[in-house]
Amino acid sequence: MTARGLCRGLVQPLFGLENLPSSVSQWGRCFSSSVAAGSASPRSNASISIPSRPLAFAFDIDGVLKAGPHVLPCAKRALRILDGANSLGRRFPYLFITNSGGYDEADRARQFSAELEVDVQEDQVIQAHTVLASLTKLYANKSVLVIGPNSSRRIMKKYGFQDVYTANDLHASAPAAWPFIRPPDSSKVEIRDADFSQVCFAAVMVFHDSRDWGRDAQLMIDVLRSQDGRFGTVDDYWSISNSGKSGGRKQLPLYFSHNDLLWGNDFSVSRFGQGAFRAAVENVWLQTTGRPLESIAFGKPCRLTYEFADALLQERLARLSSDPQQTPPAPASVWMIGDNPASDIAGANAFGWKSALVRTGVYRDALGRPEHEPTLIVDDVEVAIRKVIQEECGVEP
Repeated sequence: MTARGLCRGLVQPLFGLENLPSSVSQWGRCFSSSVAAGSASPRSNASISIPSRPLAFAFDIDGVLKAGPHVLPCAKRALRILDGANSLGRRFPYLFITNSGGYDEADRARQFSAELEVDVQEDQVIQAHTVLASLTKLYANKSVLVIGPNSSRRIMKKYGFQDVYTANDLHASAPAAWPFIRPPDSSKVEIRDADFSQVCFAAVMVFHDSRDWGRDAQLMIDVLRSQDGRFGTVDDYWSISNSGKSGGRKQLPLYFSHNDLLWGNDFSVSRFGQGAFRAAVENVWLQTTGRPLESIAFGKPCRLTYEFADALLQERLARLSSDPQQTPPAPASVWMIGDNPASDIAGANAFGWKSALVRTGVYRDALGRPEHEPTLIVDDVEVAIRKVIQEECGVEP
């Protein structure tokens, strides 16, 4: 499937997305009031030297800088080069775009700082679900069902969503809805009690990868097929016997934070990602209703995520400039360093960035030439950084 196909709906007025921020600067302001206020600061007194042709970088995490919980040694060396340990004595701006998540962005920045031994600020971290913050314009005060880890509700509330329910809440309220495992223990997991006959869900959002595909798919489809978004009811319109009817009801909006089919960790074979879960839900929905599932996926390779990243890189260039009063030009050369051709490389190419594909994650030479051709294919992230700086700046770093 092409990058355009994966992002279907993002360029169409589906689910009210025509009302979302339309400019790069507006996307940048969606992220965090603390970031907008300029809370981030350089690690040292050294300021970045902005040449006539600025150079900036965006990194995937899993398979590029880390293998599972382990930081790759080449990652630390690469980031030290960008932080000024190079023959130019120059610091290059960079950020992280990952389809992983489940953490508060500020917490993830602190985690990366400790693991990578560099100073990482909140506005350098874009996770799959970060861009969901933009949906508060549509759903800030409406009931939403969120799928993901136990941290989902807390982070969604930080984004500005005021009425968040989780799959654990639904399961605890109706154990028979998924009788194969016990409902979560309220002493160990936060459970929000509610009379769900009185709750009308306005949307379903897959915040991060499902921890229980069967249960979560069941509860999601229960809500999507319900009458007016009320869990425990069924709208006959969504029965397979009515699949031939047209001009009926609109499906409840459904959002996925990313669409990676596969991802790499420290296991020897790539793992299924949220894109695989999405495919499973789509098939069950089709078999149940006879209709294709309408949904929107954010994350890489979708353009909105790259617009968001581009805005943050531009702000970072301005903030780290030796002359803060002078607005630097937009980065003339942004490089995406990734391991997944279908997300990292496809998204970068479509947005007009250059791309380097590394062999430390999903991609393997044995798979043949990637469907989405990168600018470079290299062994690891350090090799990528050295080659890019040499190509762009004309000197060995």
